[in-house]
Amino acid sequence: MEKTPTQIVSEIGSRLLQSSRPNKGSLVKSLREAATTLSQIEQPLVTETVSKKQALKLLEAQLRPLKKSIIKHDLLKNRDNDVSLLLTVCVSEIFRILAPDPPFEDKYLRDIFNLFLAEFSELSDTVSPYFSRRAKILETVSRCKCCLLMLDVDCHDLIHEMFNTFFSVVREHYQQNLVHQKNAKVQQRKINTQQAQQSLFNDILTIMTDILKEEASSSLVGVILENLVKEGKDATPAANNLASSLIKICTDTLEPFICGFLTSCFMEKDSIQSNLKDSYHEIIFMISLNAPQILLAVIPNLTQELLTDQVDVRIKALNLAGRIFAQPNHCSGEIYRDLFVEFLRRFSDKSAEVRMAALKCGKQWYLANPSGNKASGVLTAIQERLLDFDDRVRTQALVVACDIMKSNMKYVPLNLISEATERLRDKKISVRKKAMQQLSKVYQDYCDKCSKGYMTINDHFEQIPCKILLLCCDKDCKESWSHNVELVLSDDLYPRLLPVEERMRHWVQCFVVMNHIHLKSLNSILSQKRRFQNDLRHCLTLWREAKDHNVEEVKRKHKSFFVKLSACFPDASKAEDFFQKLDQMNDTSIFDALTLLLDELTFTKAQTIREKFLETIGANHQLFDFLRILSTKCAPTIFSSEHVRYLLDQLSSSTSADTQLKAPFIKLLLVILYMFPSYLRGSEKQFLELLEDSDSVTDELTEALSKAAPYISANFSDYSPVLEKMCLEGTRSQAKHAVSAIASLAGSSEKSVFSKLCKKLRDSLLRGRKIPTSLQSFACIGQYSVLAFDNIYEDISSYVYQVFQAEPSDNQPPCDQSSGCCNSCKLKIYGLKTLVKSFLPRHGQVVRKIDDLLNILKKTLRSQGFDGIKSCDGTGANVRLAAAKAVLLLSRKWDLHISPELFRLTISMGKDSNAFITKTFLTKLHKLLMENMIPRRYACAFSFSVCGPCRDLQNDSLRYINGFIRNATREARTGRDVDQRESLTDCPAYMIVFLIHVLAHDPDFPSEDCMDEHVYARFCGPLLSVLQVLLSNKETVPILFSILRAIKRAEDAVDACKTPRLHILADIGDSAVNTSKCIAATSPQAPRSILLPSSLYKLGISSISDSQNKAKSHTRNALEKSFMERVVHTFRSQISLHDQKSQEDTPSVVLEDRVLPLLLGNQIETSMTGSTEASKNNTRCSKKRTHSGLPEKSTTTSREMKNVTSKKCKTGEGAEHIYRNSISLRTVESEIPKKTLERHSTCSKESVGASVSNTVTSSKPSGVASAVKETSNHGEAIIGQRIKLLSPADGCFHHGTIERFNSKSNSHKIAFDNGDVELVCLDSESWETLSHESMGQQEILGKETESFGSRVPEITRKQQNKKKLPTKLNPTAGEESVSEVTNTSDNIGLRRSRRPRMS
Repeated sequence: MEKTPTQIVSEIGSRLLQSSRPNKGSLVKSLREAATTLSQIEQPLVTETVSKKQALKLLEAQLRPLKKSIIKHDLLKNRDNDVSLLLTVCVSEIFRILAPDPPFEDKYLRDIFNLFLAEFSELSDTVSPYFSRRAKILETVSRCKCCLLMLDVDCHDLIHEMFNTFFSVVREHYQQNLVHQKNAKVQQRKINTQQAQQSLFNDILTIMTDILKEEASSSLVGVILENLVKEGKDATPAANNLASSLIKICTDTLEPFICGFLTSCFMEKDSIQSNLKDSYHEIIFMISLNAPQILLAVIPNLTQELLTDQVDVRIKALNLAGRIFAQPNHCSGEIYRDLFVEFLRRFSDKSAEVRMAALKCGKQWYLANPSGNKASGVLTAIQERLLDFDDRVRTQALVVACDIMKSNMKYVPLNLISEATERLRDKKISVRKKAMQQLSKVYQDYCDKCSKGYMTINDHFEQIPCKILLLCCDKDCKESWSHNVELVLSDDLYPRLLPVEERMRHWVQCFVVMNHIHLKSLNSILSQKRRFQNDLRHCLTLWREAKDHNVEEVKRKHKSFFVKLSACFPDASKAEDFFQKLDQMNDTSIFDALTLLLDELTFTKAQTIREKFLETIGANHQLFDFLRILSTKCAPTIFSSEHVRYLLDQLSSSTSADTQLKAPFIKLLLVILYMFPSYLRGSEKQFLELLEDSDSVTDELTEALSKAAPYISANFSDYSPVLEKMCLEGTRSQAKHAVSAIASLAGSSEKSVFSKLCKKLRDSLLRGRKIPTSLQSFACIGQYSVLAFDNIYEDISSYVYQVFQAEPSDNQPPCDQSSGCCNSCKLKIYGLKTLVKSFLPRHGQVVRKIDDLLNILKKTLRSQGFDGIKSCDGTGANVRLAAAKAVLLLSRKWDLHISPELFRLTISMGKDSNAFITKTFLTKLHKLLMENMIPRRYACAFSFSVCGPCRDLQNDSLRYINGFIRNATREARTGRDVDQRESLTDCPAYMIVFLIHVLAHDPDFPSEDCMDEHVYARFCGPLLSVLQVLLSNKETVPILFSILRAIKRAEDAVDACKTPRLHILADIGDSAVNTSKCIAATSPQAPRSILLPSSLYKLGISSISDSQNKAKSHTRNALEKSFMERVVHTFRSQISLHDQKSQEDTPSVVLEDRVLPLLLGNQIETSMTGSTEASKNNTRCSKKRTHSGLPEKSTTTSREMKNVTSKKCKTGEGAEHIYRNSISLRTVESEIPKKTLERHSTCSKESVGASVSNTVTSSKPSGVASAVKETSNHGEAIIGQRIKLLSPADGCFHHGTIERFNSKSNSHKIAFDNGDVELVCLDSESWETLSHESMGQQEILGKETESFGSRVPEITRKQQNKKKLPTKLNPTAGEESVSEVTNTSDNIGLRRSRRPRMS
């Protein structure tokens, strides 16, 4: 019969009991057998209590031998690992079988619990073969609640040790280790303990929970809290998890202990001995995650920390509160309401550090609870910090706002986006830079999500690139943002792999929300990129051809290019150094790669070329960062031909974008093609289809075609029907651009094409069909094909003259109510434009005479209805305005043909009775002057409206004249730096020369017997106003003295009777300069000579009639010095009263540009520094006029003059052209007091007081009169000489230096200032030296002239004997000859400074 497990255990116990001293082997064998058998014994399944007790008594009796043997042999204290493990298993099983009664007496329990703890401490060894047995022991102890007996026997130290043991051995990967053991084929050994291993963590938690619920203590709470916040190597996530679980389960038990400890940390921190006192914030945070209700009594103390005066304490408390509230799906904001309210108030804390910490906490809170009830309050607080007065806080708020936008783009508040983008306009540069970086990342993520379909296009996000573009308009910032913005648009705004189609979707949407300022900024960036690419192309070409040129010349050109190219980089100085290093490296592979990028038109290929290039040079290359930016600027990174093709495909496809997006599509297309017309290459067919189908934007498309025509490869026959139709039937704008496109596309057949078109246009004009369009087409043809227009010029001019002589219809209403101009006046205006443009061709030379056109312009400007010119009563001002604009445009090439009267009439538009006409004229004038398109003398028109009755015109005119003076001063300084000499004719003060002459011929000039200073002050207002503006710059004072005193020794060349008026105005101006506040502090040197225009002034010789002399003498006696001072004083008093009244009437008006400088200090800027681009040589030359050298008089009491042979012309209208012999002169000491002003050490480059030998005048066979020099037998004698050479192409002088002479070819090598080098035979050219005589010669001549003897005339006669001058040149109509006359008393000379243009 088989024995039962209880019998077997009883027998084992009996054997051990009978053994006196069992050895380890027998002991281990017996205990192993007992442990195995005990695991098979279960408690009796009797439901009745009495029966169960009886059954347990029977089991206890059978197990008694084993218990006695354990006690007898003192096995509870055995230290052998094997015996101890097996004994612990047997004891735990006995506890299980006999539960709930303890199987051993209390005196043995402490040793038993020591056995348990010893095995529990080995639970960390999960790979041990005994791990499953130990896990079974733990499970048994947990199920039987054996550890509660520890409390009964007062084993609190063992409980504390057990808690520490459990925290040290608990692991999260027990289950993984079990699986590992299965894979290691130990499944059989562990199969009985698998369930126990899976619940190991729960068993430990159960034991600890039972003890805490039975009897918690502060020491045990300390162990739990320590493991809750433990950090470092000893910390484990499982221990933290165990402590958190205990707090969750035993909340009610642990709350008093935890609250007491935390309260002590707040109130009596220094008296606490625990090491946890410094970690109480972390304890609060961990408890808030597991049992937030425990902290209800503690949170008020945390709220008080947020209100303390100590910043560091507030920041720590704020960070804790932020962590508490930042838990996902947590309701801490509802539980701790007072704390949350105070948390929000910290966003406006008085400390910037606290506000920054609050922003970080707010970000964490919102990212965790974007849809929480308190989300709106946090977002509002963050948004308000975007306007914080501290830039650090604004920067932090910006970073937080951008992180929030990236995390939740679909639901981010729109006003937060708007406020964040406004930081791009922040007053701090650092904030702006951070805003650009962060918002670029936001937009990049937005584009990426849109491409993946996670989002749809949002207008508020599309505002980001628009606001970035506005950085280019930041005039207050010293940095140039356009360079940074270009790099952002190229590299940072879009994901690198974003397709072109996706990029264009966003660009089109940007154009939906763009305004004109955004568009202007974008055009500025694209224009800068285009200029940079063009300059770099020239530089690369120069690099390749460097071996074929002079080394010094190449270096000079390289330096010039490096300066221009470096200006397009964020750090220009560093960029210039990098260009120098790149030049020294002379790496052909880099030059080739850059050339490829410049020539590539597609975005995809350019991106590939750029990546390969950067990969080739490597990130370790010394110029890697520089070449990365340089390659970006070279490549079509913003727009390309692929972008253009996409737009055209969308516009031409049947499933194109809706009607609302069509306008942005076309606008974007036009912006690209205006700046990069070559991008149309490859899309000619689609563009033609669009041009044929689009009616509303045909004007813009035609303009784009006119720009792109030179770059595309298209058959002219395909485009000719459309373009010809526009020339005949389109608008004036269409006709203008269509002619331009025809000129580019026609190629070699241009002449025949335009000839045929002219015939059709003439027929259309004669039939009266589309007359404005036909006239516009004629005008443009005249600019592109001079020969074709010459064939029909007579017909066109006759038609236009007939229009001017036609009587306007009384019943004809204005055809354009907005402009108020009738058809008759419009035809006159269109006719004028046609004739004017025909004299300003883009190519070729005009051989027609311009006299008739100038005559009709003069008659138009004189008055209405004069000399056959018919005009409407109400709209004649528009015709006069058109005539004045025509004169301005013609002055670019025909200024020498413009008579003084026509000049005066044009300038008089500055005081026209119609304010709108005056403003329009001045706006056009200012634009042309700032672009250096017309001579600077026309700037004196601003002076009339400065003193006019209209306050708006006063403000505009003062702003215009200030801008002109700043620009002209910078350019004069630039020219002086290049030539080492300064031309006074380029100085802005030189406008006084023309202004005085215009005022002298004004019909409103006060009568001779007028002695009222108020009348003179009112009339001289333009002169005195301009003088005060000029006097704000002290450097102009000696120049003004010289100009005014030279005028006082000159006579009127147009009407000699007006000479006294010239002198009166000069005296008044001289008095204004003398009485100015800046004169006392100024002591620069005065110029030695002044050149005055020979068409306006002539020598002050005694050729005036006796009556005129008498009138002049009488006037000068009346207008004595004191009277002049009263005039100036009266003018300034009137201005002061006027400004005072203006301020009272309109206190909000900004007076910076309106009030004159001497009245409001230095409000008007006339900066003499700064850098501007030098104007082109032909533009600079076209601004010069004929001048006469008029030095200052040497005495104030006498005007002795030598008779000089001259030929006088009539005064009045017939005195427009003067012919005289040319004689050289010398200047003498200036009359300016030496205490105030010293003599200028160098002469003007246009001064006639240069070398006596440089006064010969010659004329070319073509009939062009000039003051250029012809010198025979130059040879090597003039090597190194500075000269100016007349170009027959543009009729301008070009300055340069003679470097070499070739005797075989009789030619000189000339290096021009613009970088060009030419071999020129000077014998066949018109040129003039720029060298001045030595100082020794000047001193000798000065001494000779001081004696007022006859030495100077002797020198002059000797010079005349060298080469006899012609008494009269053969100028064409409107051209003038030149006179240079010497007078020993006043030394006044006249000389032409520029030869007239060839017609």
